[in-house]
Amino acid sequence: MTVSELILGLLFVLQTGIGVLGNTFLLITYATTACTAQALRPTHLILTNLAVANLLVLLFKGIPQMMYIWGVTNILGNIACKLVNYIHRTARGLSLCTTCHLSSFQAITISPRTEGWMKLKDTALENISFPCFLCWISNLLTNLFVPIEVQALQHFHNSTKTRIYGLCSSATPKAPDDVVYTILFILPDVVFMGLMAGASVYMVLLLHRHHQRMRYIHTLSTSHRFSPEAKATQTILLLATTFILFYFINSIFTMYNVVLYTSLPWLQHATSFLVACYPTVSPLILMLR
Repeated sequence: MTVSELILGLLFVLQTGIGVLGNTFLLITYATTACTAQALRPTHLILTNLAVANLLVLLFKGIPQMMYIWGVTNILGNIACKLVNYIHRTARGLSLCTTCHLSSFQAITISPRTEGWMKLKDTALENISFPCFLCWISNLLTNLFVPIEVQALQHFHNSTKTRIYGLCSSATPKAPDDVVYTILFILPDVVFMGLMAGASVYMVLLLHRHHQRMRYIHTLSTSHRFSPEAKATQTILLLATTFILFYFINSIFTMYNVVLYTSLPWLQHATSFLVACYPTVSPLILMLR
């Protein structure tokens, strides 16, 4: 093992360890709050869903990639490769869907207290669990195509028609199938990213208007103090911005890999590291904020 591989392996160990501990801490915190009969905020259910998705991403992407870097290969069979990649893709989509749900819910929460918005707020509060259920169902169904082509490394011998994904690989799909897989791969991400971006822009505008109003309040006790709603909105905006940043950087590397049909080791490591960045950083943002 070279020095660069050793450093990369240690980075993956550190990233996975911090992410697993952070998300586990959040789950224990919310579970303790629920067991002690304390009042749960509506966002706690969404954040619990997000922590579960982040844990699955780290366990089913970070750990296999970490094993691959440390030289542990050919340990996953055919069924294991299909299962690992399916759960990882589902959890990644679930993380995006849940972050979108969180941003949209917070945008509705801080919206003006008009009659139309109040009805929407009541509906969102009464059905807080239904969007979480839809996130799970939609991602479980849309990623059913993932296990079709993914197989273990030892099942492939023609490297010119094979894409390597760490411990697993897949045959390059034919043109019609490739188009279908690309649509299933991209379309949900585009929809959720658009909704998240729209909700984030709306919250930024509302916070800007709130800040402009607060400038005219000269009482010292209130002029320099943010409301709890404003602080929560800033935290959720930070989460959404972090997700969008890592997502677009990772998309650039992924498209480079797909377009050129390359399987460069550094490209695989970079995409895997970026995929696990948001699940690692998001619990730290929530705890520090």
